[in-house]
Amino acid sequence: MSKAPEKEHCGEKNYDFVQVSRGYLKNWRALIRKNPLSAEILMFLIEKMGRTTNAVVCSYKTLTELTGYSRTSIANALKTLRNDNWIETIKIGNATAYCVNERVAWQASKNQRNYALFSATIVASESEQDGNFLKKSKEKLTYIPVIEHNEIVISGNEKLDPPDQLDLDLI
Repeated sequence: MSKAPEKEHCGEKNYDFVQVSRGYLKNWRALIRKNPLSAEILMFLIEKMGRTTNAVVCSYKTLTELTGYSRTSIANALKTLRNDNWIETIKIGNATAYCVNERVAWQASKNQRNYALFSATIVASESEQDGNFLKKSKEKLTYIPVIEHNEIVISGNEKLDPPDQLDLDLI
C-alpha cells in the first residue's frame, strides 16, 4: 500500500490536521449519547474553524440547512454546547461567532491558541443572499486603473501641449 502524500500549504506539513485533546474524548462520547445534534454541530464547527482562531460565524438558518433540523433543535443543541463548555458564543451585531473550546480542539501550534476571539471563518448559505448573488459573484469586478511608475497622470480638463519626441519615447 502506498503512503498518501503529505499536504503542504504555505510550507507547513499537516495543514489540514486538527488536534484533539485525549482528555476530552470520554466527554465527547458522552456528548454524542446525550445530544447527537450537538455533537454534529461541534464537528461542523471544528471542521470549519479558522486555523489560528477556533471560531466560525454561521447563522441559525445555515445550520438548519446543513443539518436538516429545526431552528429550535439547533438552539437547544447550541445551548448544550455552551452549557457544557464545548463552545463560547460571541455576539457580533445580529450574527454570532462560535468559538470552539481551545483546550478540546485546535489546529495551529499551541502558542497560537489564545487568538480564538479575534477573527473567524464565516459560513454563509446561498439562500440567505440576494436573489442574484450567484450571478453577481460570476461577474467581473469593476476595473480600477493602476498608474505605473513611468506614466503621466492628467487630471481635470486643462489644455495639453502637443506631445514632443520625449513624450513619444515614453510610450
